[in-house]
Amino acid sequence: MPFPQQQDLPHAVSLLDDLIPLRDASHTDVVEYSVEVPYRYAECFALLGDGRKVEFIEPRKFVGWSSHSASQTLLFRIKGAHLELDVEDELAGQAPGKIHNITLEAMALRCADSMKKFIGIDGDVVLLPA
Repeated sequence: MPFPQQQDLPHAVSLLDDLIPLRDASHTDVVEYSVEVPYRYAECFALLGDGRKVEFIEPRKFVGWSSHSASQTLLFRIKGAHLELDVEDELAGQAPGKIHNITLEAMALRCADSMKKFIGIDGDVVLLPA
């Protein structure tokens, strides 16, 4: 579900609010997602347009990210499946959280020949079927 197609925006944000809800905020208000490594485990936060930094209601759903570059993928685990948020700095101001694409893995599609590589919250490598 690529952005910034206006017809997809309400549905996509509703999906994120349902699957990976933020504490006292909506993904509609997010201007950027941030990954921080304060101690041993990485944490993902949402930065809002009003300047607040909010956490996810269930922070353990965040399991990794692809890089610290301008284009990265955030990885969440939801009931055994994975949700990927592709974010790109060039979409600042055009899409909530600079989200370019949302991919929700179907359990039936977990077998694949190629792999995607993520940085796990503990610093280890996480491999998923591509």
